[in-house]
Amino acid sequence: MFEPITKFFTVIFNFFLNLVKGLGVTNEGYQYVLAVTLLTILIRLCLLPFNIKSARSTQKMQEVQPEIKKIQDKYKNDPQKQNMELMRVYKENNVSMTGGCLPALLPLPILMALYGVFYSINPTGSFLWISNIGAPDPFFILPILAALTTYLPSYLMTKSAPVAEGGMNMGTMNIVMSLMMGFMALRFPSLLVIYWVLGGVIQLITTYFINYRPAMQKKRAVEAVEAEKEASRTPKFVMPDYEDSNKSSKKKKNKKKKK
Repeated sequence: MFEPITKFFTVIFNFFLNLVKGLGVTNEGYQYVLAVTLLTILIRLCLLPFNIKSARSTQKMQEVQPEIKKIQDKYKNDPQKQNMELMRVYKENNVSMTGGCLPALLPLPILMALYGVFYSINPTGSFLWISNIGAPDPFFILPILAALTTYLPSYLMTKSAPVAEGGMNMGTMNIVMSLMMGFMALRFPSLLVIYWVLGGVIQLITTYFINYRPAMQKKRAVEAVEAEKEASRTPKFVMPDYEDSNKSSKKKKNKKKKK
């Protein structure tokens, strides 16, 4: 299934590896790591349009969330009618239900294809604390980093996405996925885990700027508008002018004295 993709990535990886060697890098381990870094950047650039599309889909979902909530409340006893109305809203507002899932699913087949690439190449050499990048990390540092770089982008994505009633607990799902990736990284070649960690860092940065930051800015703007509306509805208590009242009391006292 992954053989055509594996062959494709093998050609690209060998190109980057020869490029790094041509630049004068002599350490074998660093040659492989620099080549996989270039490959990771290329893959993430190719996935960037899907991430942008996903962000737009999420933003549109947030915009129609109040209308979705009304439909869910109105047709809570009629699931068929509720689904029909929800589909109508999604269609009218050009909301894609699969647009947010694709960027999360695409890296997995690529990871499996690269496993085949590194298995056939059998990379060797040392890098930092890793004595052999073709073998699993004996100190378990990379598996921990793999779990963290899997969890953090999905955490930001969950924070920036609208919460659907009765939906799956995305926080629990993110933790499970992260633990699964950390567990698999215990057996993966270190070079493959380095690819995943680098991709996770890039994904974290893009998720922050494309999804999380705009969502938080919009949320703060909405909260500011609501605060202004609340302040305008609150009756203001006006303190009497102390100086004027003091003058009037003095005038009364003076009049009494004159009498």
